[in-house]
Amino acid sequence: MKRPTTLWRKSVAMVITLVTAAGILLAGASPASAAPDYFKLPYPAGEAYMVTQGPGGSYSHYDQYNRYAWDFGLPANYEVSAAQGGWIVTSDWSPYWQNGIEVIIQHPNGTCTHYAHLNRSFYWPGDWVPQGRIIGWSGSTGAASAPHLHFQVINCNTRVGMYATLQGWVPQTGSWPVSENYYA
Repeated sequence: MKRPTTLWRKSVAMVITLVTAAGILLAGASPASAAPDYFKLPYPAGEAYMVTQGPGGSYSHYDQYNRYAWDFGLPANYEVSAAQGGWIVTSDWSPYWQNGIEVIIQHPNGTCTHYAHLNRSFYWPGDWVPQGRIIGWSGSTGAASAPHLHFQVINCNTRVGMYATLQGWVPQTGSWPVSENYYA
């Protein structure tokens, strides 16, 4: 039996490497969704809601816990979507009365997303939810003067707000960002 040539072995090795790399790319998440600061908007795809208060807002988004938060003008009892897939950490009345009913999701990248002032949450702590899954209904529980969704990326241990982008940018107060968050 004749031994394969060096060129032939290198060619086979290259093909195996390319096939393996292609399989990883096809099976894994897209580069944007894998980025630690990339999140989808927290409502269904194709819809736009006004940012009634953005990061650094003067009404309540100025302290370390809320400085990077967004308030979206969602009507009462409207669908709130997971901005990234993850495990439900909290899904009930918050120990901080101002938040009302809240959901906190921990993501594989180590961050958490926080959804506050909900009228209802649908999952239990420990449940896995994919990105885009409806996790609750918007509302005005806690220290909310009108129905809306308070959304932010937080440190899972301290609840301190973290800088993040939503679909690659930082929507400002008064903008109407259109969601790309498809149902899961």
